[in-house]
Amino acid sequence: MINKYINLIKHSKNSRIFIVSMIVGIFVVAVFLFESYMSYKSEMHSAKVQSSNLTEVLEGQISTSFKKIDLILMELQDQFSIDQVLTPKKSYTYNKLLLNHKNRLPEVLSIKAVDQDGEFIGDDLGFLAKSNLRDREYFQYLKNSNKDELKISRPVISKTTGKWVMVLARPILSKVGKFRGLILATIPLDFYREMFSAINIGPKGVITLYGFDHFVYARIPWSDEHFGKVIKLAPQIDDLVNGSNHSTSYLSSSRIDNVERIVTGRKIGNYHFTVLVGLAVKDFLYAWKLRTFIYIILILVLFSGFAFFLLNFLHSLELVEEQRKLAIQSAKLSSLGEMASGIAHEINNPLTIISALAMTIKRPTSEIESDKKLNDSLDKIIKTVDRIAKIIKGLRTFARDSFNDPAVAISIKHIIDSILDLCGERLKNNGIALRIIPFQDLIIECREVQIVQVIMNLLNNSLDALEDTNGKWIEIKITDMGDRVTIAISDSGKKIPEAIIQKMMQPFFTTKAVGKGTGLGLSISKGIIESHNGRFTIDSNAIHTTFIIELPKKSD
Repeated sequence: MINKYINLIKHSKNSRIFIVSMIVGIFVVAVFLFESYMSYKSEMHSAKVQSSNLTEVLEGQISTSFKKIDLILMELQDQFSIDQVLTPKKSYTYNKLLLNHKNRLPEVLSIKAVDQDGEFIGDDLGFLAKSNLRDREYFQYLKNSNKDELKISRPVISKTTGKWVMVLARPILSKVGKFRGLILATIPLDFYREMFSAINIGPKGVITLYGFDHFVYARIPWSDEHFGKVIKLAPQIDDLVNGSNHSTSYLSSSRIDNVERIVTGRKIGNYHFTVLVGLAVKDFLYAWKLRTFIYIILILVLFSGFAFFLLNFLHSLELVEEQRKLAIQSAKLSSLGEMASGIAHEINNPLTIISALAMTIKRPTSEIESDKKLNDSLDKIIKTVDRIAKIIKGLRTFARDSFNDPAVAISIKHIIDSILDLCGERLKNNGIALRIIPFQDLIIECREVQIVQVIMNLLNNSLDALEDTNGKWIEIKITDMGDRVTIAISDSGKKIPEAIIQKMMQPFFTTKAVGKGTGLGLSISKGIIESHNGRFTIDSNAIHTTFIIELPKKSD
């Protein structure tokens, strides 16, 4: 079966159809690949824009929260600075003050105050913890710096609640700038879990609050094991931290879970934090992959179906071509039958001449007038035999299968001479004068046998049309049209009605009596001429029935 289809494709005409179909198929695939690539780029761009927008929103929320807390701390800082002595004995007053401010900060777990030794002197919870904060990194930093600045701690576990928190602290300074204690607010990291969890980032998406010092403060998916740990992120984040840009986006695989994501990192205002939003490629490309997979399946199905129908179509063309060959061969045989009487007469006359001349030579030498007469008789015999051989050769050439013949350069005169050898005597016997308008010989590129067959078919049609008429003649006129040649064949018969002209090129249409025509001659002739890149028409404007064969001249 496969070999059968391969042989179909190897056929010159079929191969052209197959190649054109393949080009169209490749074009369709190329368009699909281009569209798929552009939609992929669009999905990636959309994910980048989405992650960038989310970081912008988160930056605004986190930065606003820090600023609001810092404003409260500065208010408390001013109020505590007025007090000359910071002592736990005033805890009731401090606690009430801190609670009033804490109620303005829903994101804050607690607000506390400690003295210069890290001992608690005020707590919004209403009681003082027995522990102290002198070992905390942020306490040591502010005590030693003597600077009035906001310090945000690394993630730590609260000594009073046991929860993961981050601490925002400001120092209480004397008028001369001496450290007297701290005001601090703790934000539970659960607050960020709730904030981040409310954002739709897909099953594999990630949001991370990351410090410039490489500490992880919060992360969705939630994971306590990463809090307070230094995790080295992508080089793009280091470039963002150390550079002047406010945000950056990149494609990267996470060092934590190895998931490939589009990540956007954005600095949190003037604070030493970045927020990262990563959208998993697998998540946001899911619809694109599903759509592309469906398209690929559809294309494969369509291409398989198209290939199946194409091969079957080529096979049907092959069958039609075989039937056409049989029809042409049948038409040839029909033409041969019509020429049979004329060919018999063509051959019989030379044979009579040969016989008579042979009898002359056979007579006694005494009756031969001279050697010259003998030589003349022998010359006539040789010429007559050549004539017979020419007729037989033309007949054999016309009858042979010419479908696989290559197109070759041949002169119009040679074609006309071949036709005269085959049917000249028959036309003469039927009282038809064949007029060939003198012409300059031209060269065309064709399959000679097929062109001879077309002209022979037209001559046979004219012979039938002139059967019951007087003054019979057929005219052949060759015209040089520049890059083309026209062969016009007309006869003295009645002009064909317009209604018949419209139908006469159709297969199996004939006006001849039953048994005298197949209705295939003109349609086959039209197909032969068109296969030579020519035109086969009837001149409806001519006075007499005139068929026009137009063929391209041989290119130089």
